Amino acid sequence: MDKLKQLLESYFEIPAAGPGQGSAWNFQWNSPWPGWLPDWTVLLLVSGIVFLLSYAYLKDTAHLNVNKRLVLIGIRLTLFAIVILFLTRFTLTIHRTGLPFVAVLIDDSASMGLEDDYAELPSTSMSKPFLQESRGKNRLELVKDLLLQNEARFLTELQNKHKLRLYHFSDECLPLGEQGLIDLQNYQQTQEVLKQLEPVGKETRPFHAVQKVLNDFRGTPPTAIIVLSDGISSTGDLDLLSRAGTLAKSKLVPLFPVGVGSEQPVKDLQLYDLLVDDVAFINDPVTVSAKVKFFGIQSGNMKVSLREAHTGSPLASRQFPINAQKDYQKIELTFTPTKPGLLEYVIAVEPVKGEVNLKNNQQTSQISVLDQKIRVLLVDSVPRYEYRYLKHLLERDKTIELRSILQESDLEYSSEDATALDYFPVKKEDLYQYDVVILGDADPAYFSQAVFENLDQFVREKGGGLIMVAGPRFSPHAYLNTDLEALLPVEISNSRQPAEYKPVIEGFQPELTTEGQFSTSIFRFADNAEESQLIWNQLPELYWFYAADEIKPGASVFAVHPTQKGKKGQRIPIISTQRVGAGKVIFNATDDLWRWRDLVGDLYYSRFWVQTIRYLSRSKLLNQEQAVELTLDRKTYQQADTVQFRVKFLDEQLIPTDSKSVMVMLERQGEASKPVKLTPLENSPGIFEGSVSNIPEGAYHTWVSQPILQGTPPAVDFRVEISQRELVNRDMNQSDMKKTARESRGKYFPIYAAEQLPQAIPAGHPVPLENEEPIPLWNRWEFLILFTLLISAEWLLRKRFRLV
Repeated sequence: MDKLKQLLESYFEIPAAGPGQGSAWNFQWNSPWPGWLPDWTVLLLVSGIVFLLSYAYLKDTAHLNVNKRLVLIGIRLTLFAIVILFLTRFTLTIHRTGLPFVAVLIDDSASMGLEDDYAELPSTSMSKPFLQESRGKNRLELVKDLLLQNEARFLTELQNKHKLRLYHFSDECLPLGEQGLIDLQNYQQTQEVLKQLEPVGKETRPFHAVQKVLNDFRGTPPTAIIVLSDGISSTGDLDLLSRAGTLAKSKLVPLFPVGVGSEQPVKDLQLYDLLVDDVAFINDPVTVSAKVKFFGIQSGNMKVSLREAHTGSPLASRQFPINAQKDYQKIELTFTPTKPGLLEYVIAVEPVKGEVNLKNNQQTSQISVLDQKIRVLLVDSVPRYEYRYLKHLLERDKTIELRSILQESDLEYSSEDATALDYFPVKKEDLYQYDVVILGDADPAYFSQAVFENLDQFVREKGGGLIMVAGPRFSPHAYLNTDLEALLPVEISNSRQPAEYKPVIEGFQPELTTEGQFSTSIFRFADNAEESQLIWNQLPELYWFYAADEIKPGASVFAVHPTQKGKKGQRIPIISTQRVGAGKVIFNATDDLWRWRDLVGDLYYSRFWVQTIRYLSRSKLLNQEQAVELTLDRKTYQQADTVQFRVKFLDEQLIPTDSKSVMVMLERQGEASKPVKLTPLENSPGIFEGSVSNIPEGAYHTWVSQPILQGTPPAVDFRVEISQRELVNRDMNQSDMKKTARESRGKYFPIYAAEQLPQAIPAGHPVPLENEEPIPLWNRWEFLILFTLLISAEWLLRKRFRLV
């Protein structure tokens, strides 16, 4: 029949059908009788005419044999039919048709990035090879394997009888590739389109995805919709896939869910927020802290170990009881480095039984271990208590080399004190010999303009550390309108003039901010943050402070006054800091820290000052003399967020002449590095910015790779985590997907048996594409000739049979 159709279409000069196309014939006619005449009357009349013609011929040809009688009756009835054809203006219209569509929906939400334990699968001929191939692969990778393995056999089988339109969905449902149409003639292009999918969606909305597809096919519903997903709806029951089952059934579109994942609880330990100092000293304890999240684990213990990355030598280990009631659990390990150099280490949480995703169980970082003394310059006007205790403390510390300046001392003082200098270093080279400058209540009148400029460059360009300790005579109000004012993290006000010491009866206990507790080791008085906080709360009260009204934008506050507030309603900062160029500056609003020595001596007083000096000295000790700063807009990102990189050149001589030569490398543990190009800002040629989006979950390390800099290149660590809404439900929702298949009259397939799905898809109905121009048959010359031939043949036969 198809061959006859093709022959007639060719005769009527209809263009040949393309690949996968067909044709449908439609005949039309006009009624030659009056509109008021009922159809049954016309049918009765036609039947009567046919009867009369047949009866008349049968009576006239009674003497002829049966074959001759049938030939004459057939000719007369054919002539009658041609007359009817002429009267009805019979017309043929050919519709060009195409293959019906099948829509394939691929879930690329963040939950599809999870790995599962398929050990509970029934042992069958289909599940055995799947168990081997699924190891170490997340859910989306299993979907890609299904679609692409064996040169996309799954898609090829579907395309034999259908056209394919692919979508990917999470919070939105979007076509995959060019309008979602997949042409498997170009397998490489299809492969690239599918490989680009990453599980980064912040939400999963299966119902919304199916609804969007049905709307796209409005008027020509697809034969079926295949949904490759774990069936999880992160936005609630309103977006469950089963809600789409009723909608699809009303449009006669069956749904074929393919379940990806396991119904067994996904067990996972996630290690993140690694915090450790950049610089350590030989034989000094180093504390490494991190956080752990629990998924599918309610009780038990976890073992955390610290080891060298290259040799595997253990550094420390500890067991922690699992407390699943908390959002996260903080862990801390302490070790003591014994040799100098760059130490790369790994902190890891031992996997629990049944845990599949081991990529987030460990993090790698590095620390510079130094075997040298920190050079500190201590400056004050008079030997107040803070100066005396701090000077004696630093003189005894073996890791610090101290020089001191007392502005209002006797002439013989410098010759009698081994650490004393006669005057503040005037030459830039002399000042640059130090790593940290502690500026107490010093009189700025003793400093020249060159000294202020050198101090500014010491911090900004050389990465030096500066700490200013407030005092009642000069610091910080006397430094208003000097170069040092811009370095301080607080605003200096003329209205805040500290008075001379007066008897104070009521003391106060500063409160640590979140940054003070967790973002720095300055206030680490014990092995962990909880014990350190208890010690902080029990330290002796302080009695004097400088009340700074405002904190500068970009500055951080470590400790605040418990009750008193500034002009903007914010509590007055007691200890604050900010990064200035390559270095750091700390402002102590009180000179009463010496009171912490009460009953315990230098125990906590020493820890605070030594840890503060080390914190300030890191930049300079790490040889970051190129004054290049790499920063991110934040440290933690959700999947699908954009990571923004910024490289700032504080030394104009280091700005590359080729604006395209600034690049940072992005690396996730166990994977190859990825370059990210940065471009200069239009109005700031010394600042380069770039971004990267849609990167998978995990811990990342990034550093400046171009231009090549002396010493250790600036580097930053950050973390990308799965959306919290996506993590609430992790187990595959198989029951809901089976319900969807039943309601829509489709069929559910587990991922390991999905290769059988193409055979279950119904053939569907051809899709109309276009109509060819109508072909009038009633006035065709072929029928006119046929009519003439038939009437002539009848006359000749009647004459031969002697009927005329």
